[in-house]
Amino acid sequence: MSCFVYLSFGSNLGDREANLNHAIAAVEKIEGFDFVSGSSIYISEAAGMDKSAPEFLNMVVKGEYQYRPLELLNALELIEKKLGRTSKRKMLPRSIDIDILLFGDEIVETDRLSIPHRHLTDRPFILIPLLQLEPTLIHPVSCEPLATYLKEKDKKRILMYRETPSRHA
Repeated sequence: MSCFVYLSFGSNLGDREANLNHAIAAVEKIEGFDFVSGSSIYISEAAGMDKSAPEFLNMVVKGEYQYRPLELLNALELIEKKLGRTSKRKMLPRSIDIDILLFGDEIVETDRLSIPHRHLTDRPFILIPLLQLEPTLIHPVSCEPLATYLKEKDKKRILMYRETPSRHA
């Protein structure tokens, strides 16, 4: 049985836009994953990193996935590694970062995976593109609309870099 999943993509090293495009193309090839739509690309400061770190390009993709969360995580980590990601734990610039934000209504908390993503509600660079795709999404734990977590001041800090039309499979 498949469910909708939301993935965030971020890059702040090298050709950031090309990195996003390569990552999305690789995700579309994951067995059991069907691309539904993608947000615009947004630019944001490198939160939690040294002030000299390059800005991030971020976007969110909605897909339909047939298997379990850990299988998707394994596939995503392999893509990150192939695209030059060296460490998941350090707050360093990276060619690509792919995170599972939501996986249907599932709630998962392990050492390797937290669904919903543990920083979903406090990172406007995730919330803005996610809400662009699905403005009425509800947080599966708090049961609150995700839009309530987005503050007015945060909306002004995250700028659209490139509008990308949603694609439907």
